[in-house]
Amino acid sequence: MDEPMEYEMSKPSEYYFAEAMSTDRLKWLVYNPNKTNVPFDQWLSRVKPSQIFKSEGYGWICVRSPNDNHESPDKVQLQESWEMLCGSGRPINQQSITELALSHNATVGKWLFYTQTGLKVDHLWSLVARATYEGSLGSSAKVSAFDDVNPEGDPNHVVCIYNQNFTEEEEVYDLENKIRNTGLKCQMNYKPDIYTYIGIYRNNEWSLRPSIYKSVYELNKGSIVTKM
Repeated sequence: MDEPMEYEMSKPSEYYFAEAMSTDRLKWLVYNPNKTNVPFDQWLSRVKPSQIFKSEGYGWICVRSPNDNHESPDKVQLQESWEMLCGSGRPINQQSITELALSHNATVGKWLFYTQTGLKVDHLWSLVARATYEGSLGSSAKVSAFDDVNPEGDPNHVVCIYNQNFTEEEEVYDLENKIRNTGLKCQMNYKPDIYTYIGIYRNNEWSLRPSIYKSVYELNKGSIVTKM
């Protein structure tokens, strides 16, 4: 799971990385419109984030776009290149990490936001999931299961909406606009997946920001996107 924006801020980057790896190894409930035979509305009404529990072995609920044809990068080779970069003496910064991502076709990124469990997450997820299923949002979307296991964990859910290339600013802004058009008005951050792959989270040793854009919504101005 990506680290909360305001929760447990004192924990080191390694804690969030270990937590993310642990969650990703749990079961996923995935709706792929090109493979799943169950009608989408039936699946969506049955698979609600507030009622899918980590204690039952679930980590994520995911919906794929019918147009999603992205292939995941070779994470072993990516990790080897990352370790070489760390030992090369070159600066570890946004530029060098972006170059690493481009060389391994690891350019996927996501807009993400946090929300309370219960009716709120179920409603917001239904908006995101439906738009993704219809092919009018990103390449895929996911929401975390409710964490009823760790009493010190984040009580909220995280929702992630993906696009193919974080280096294409127009693509990132276009996805943000599409998300806002579904009715979402909460603060969102944008994080390239390369930071997740190589274990860079908040409070890392290089003082890097794993999120590179922020979007806030103001009633009198609409959404405002800024680089971080």
